[in-house]
Amino acid sequence: MTIKLYKMSFDHAHFGEGHLNESHDAFDSGRLFSALFIEALKLGEADAFLKEANKETFVLSDAFPYINDEPYLPKPIGYPKHKEDSGKDLKEVRRQAKQVKKINYIPWHQFDDFLQQRASIEEIAQAQKQLETHEPVMKKGEDPFEVGMTAFKASLYVIASESVLFDLLMESLQYSGIGGKRSVGYGQFILEKQDLPKEFLSRLQAKDAQAELLLSTSVPTDEELAGSLEGAYYMIKKSSGFTYSESVGNQLRKQDLYKFKAGSTFKRSFTGNIRDVKPDDFPHPVWNYAKGFFFALNI
Repeated sequence: MTIKLYKMSFDHAHFGEGHLNESHDAFDSGRLFSALFIEALKLGEADAFLKEANKETFVLSDAFPYINDEPYLPKPIGYPKHKEDSGKDLKEVRRQAKQVKKINYIPWHQFDDFLQQRASIEEIAQAQKQLETHEPVMKKGEDPFEVGMTAFKASLYVIASESVLFDLLMESLQYSGIGGKRSVGYGQFILEKQDLPKEFLSRLQAKDAQAELLLSTSVPTDEELAGSLEGAYYMIKKSSGFTYSESVGNQLRKQDLYKFKAGSTFKRSFTGNIRDVKPDDFPHPVWNYAKGFFFALNI
């Protein structure tokens, strides 16, 4: 399959993670897959989409910023490696470390410089502010409440395997929207498909890299887990929530699934899979996308 960049230009969205009055700046591959699967159900293509997504060649990333015509990547956990330099002022080293903590994403053209500690941390931190603003919106009524809302100044993008069906589902999703509060217009976007820079694409397809950056919130299979953890730097995210079936008649809690967050780094990549997280005795599968997708690090 050909790998493409799918640029998604939002106006306002609610990307919640359990708190109604909060909204994040992006979403993970699991949320996107779920939204696409719902579109596939509407179009009678659910089985075909699941079959396609389970192919070894199918890839799907989390959403990351696309600012000033440039893709950003998640900050790699555990990198850059700290280099002892007796000539550096200790206060300056600590100040830089604090700045790095505030950064979530690295622009593509500065990514390798960041790994080699040559990039301007202040410049990257300033550029990241161009993505979005977060605002609480008060909903009035007998019982008023706040809804977190992200107002975008720039776009997001995902990397995925191009196909006729995937493109159809993405085109349909741009009108349905992704995230919460879609009934009031949140989460709709303008879609644009682009080629990836050649060097970027080569890093996605590289073999035998010394270290790799995880681009999809995911988890190894049980057989892959032990080998993947050796030399890894990672953060864990719990994937949970509720699901609904007309035959059951009410919402039931899905099985929790703990996944590695995008930005985690590994010495050995993993394949992962698409997990069924349906509640006990639920009448049909509930799919959670957990396939690994990696970007080679030049270290």
